Amino acid sequence: MTAPARPLLAYPPLRRTRLLIALLAALALLGLGTSGAPPARAAGGAGTSGTFPIVFQNNTKGAYADTRIYVTVLGQVTPGQWSYMRSDGTMTHINHLDATAPGHLTKKGVNYPNMSFTLAQAGGRVPSPASIRGGRIYISLGSPLYLPVSPDDQGWGGPDLRNPADPNSDVYYDWYEYTYVQGQVAFGGNTTQVDQFGFPMTSRLQQASSGHDSTRGITLGRAQVMDRYAAAAGPDFKPLQNQYRIVAPRSAGGFLEGGSQQAYLQAAIDQAWSYYTSHQFTLTRFGETFTGRASGDTLTFTKNGAGPFVLRKPTSPDVMACAGALASGGDVEKQLGAEFCAALNRGVALNTANWYAPAAYYPAGTPKNDYAAFFHTVGLGQRAYGFPYDDINDQSSVQILSNANPPTALTLGIGW
Repeated sequence: MTAPARPLLAYPPLRRTRLLIALLAALALLGLGTSGAPPARAAGGAGTSGTFPIVFQNNTKGAYADTRIYVTVLGQVTPGQWSYMRSDGTMTHINHLDATAPGHLTKKGVNYPNMSFTLAQAGGRVPSPASIRGGRIYISLGSPLYLPVSPDDQGWGGPDLRNPADPNSDVYYDWYEYTYVQGQVAFGGNTTQVDQFGFPMTSRLQQASSGHDSTRGITLGRAQVMDRYAAAAGPDFKPLQNQYRIVAPRSAGGFLEGGSQQAYLQAAIDQAWSYYTSHQFTLTRFGETFTGRASGDTLTFTKNGAGPFVLRKPTSPDVMACAGALASGGDVEKQLGAEFCAALNRGVALNTANWYAPAAYYPAGTPKNDYAAFFHTVGLGQRAYGFPYDDINDQSSVQILSNANPPTALTLGIGW
């Protein structure tokens, strides 16, 4: 098999930002969770098996028939082992030999396993497994996705937005991601624009036993979103848009190290660092207080009087990717790194009083993440995952249940 354009991933790039989901998943791996009681039966049709229906709504208004809407579901039903879903909801371990099996996919002379099914084949719904970690539900229109599997069957390669030769570069796709382990890990999932926007999607999560019923995502038509982005984005962000998608800054080479916009936020970062060199830094939230002062390239701080801890000055690529200096060190450093990352993306870093004031986010005339700012204007309830730490102050599209029983249903609306 021809090697993929980037290394196969033992764990594809799910949102490191899903802090609560990640914590719950870690607890599940340790045999801990949200409830010590045996798995309970949930009202509304979800039985003791812990499964629940994933319902697909074709909202493309005739642009794509059910026979041309493809679904690819991957996740870990056994910790550390990747499986994909068949059209009846059964999960099958990934297998690189499927690239030459009957029904395999081929594009540009390269063979791939066929791990997709259409809405028509599934009858518009599939049962979710009772245990899935790192679940990703890809939706693609007019074509399945072409995803390689590593020779040891331990990893798979997702679409590579930085590689124009990627076999999925001319495929319309988007996705939903979720984690759930019956009786151990409460359902948590979200629509996302952290990496890209392909077309509008909505997610309705229902659980009759708790009364939970929430809907996230984008209900506008795709042309409306594309037109509004073109009108709203600043000149540095306009090149992120193409025929097939709008690519997030963290997934576009221009905003990363060596790119033409690699210094986009550097002046704002320098200004914030200079300010906290001459002024004390203080942030209080959730009953916790971070206090410190910057000197040189480090900010030395305490948390609730304990410390000291050190946060290194980030670069503009660090901020756009929520990586590097903002995702280094111990847990306390990473906590403050996430807060700084969100504040810099939102353009409010100079005033910690605005870090938890959504009305102050993305001020006009201030360097900020225009991509993320835009998707908050079109997301239901102004919620979006426009950058990896957009869940700071509960601004993201994440949906998390209050218990580890199964949802009654997850309904994914597929727009165009």
